[in-house]
Amino acid sequence: MTIFFSPTTGAFYDDAFWEAPLPDDAVEISAEDHAALLEAASTGKVIQAGPDGAPVAVDAPTPPIVTLAALARRRRDLEVDRLRWLIERHRDEIALGLTTTLTPEDFTLVLQHLQALRDVPEQPGFPEQIDWPELPPELLPAAA
Repeated sequence: MTIFFSPTTGAFYDDAFWEAPLPDDAVEISAEDHAALLEAASTGKVIQAGPDGAPVAVDAPTPPIVTLAALARRRRDLEVDRLRWLIERHRDEIALGLTTTLTPEDFTLVLQHLQALRDVPEQPGFPEQIDWPELPPELLPAAA
């Protein structure tokens, strides 16, 4: 069994299974190097050709700012949606004249948390450096 890597295709070829002609630029690599590269890829590294055509594992490129911003806003929106029921329940309990599950102080903390989430895009360093607001731990059981 001999393993090859092609810089053009970015793929590995095992001659024990690959019967078609190999790409012209395929370079032979050891089974140990192949295993190490696959292990690196499993941790998020990207495999690419080095200067000599041999495969190397490198850090994945950082996504573009617009992608990071979209991902951050999506995370923020999911968190707001996840907690929206707390607000609705509290307001429904008040409208029905029931004893509220949240104290007025806890309700204010939830509202402040939601506002902090809405303000995430205004943070300095957004979207690359975000200080995600956390709901006070004493409210987490109520929010679960």
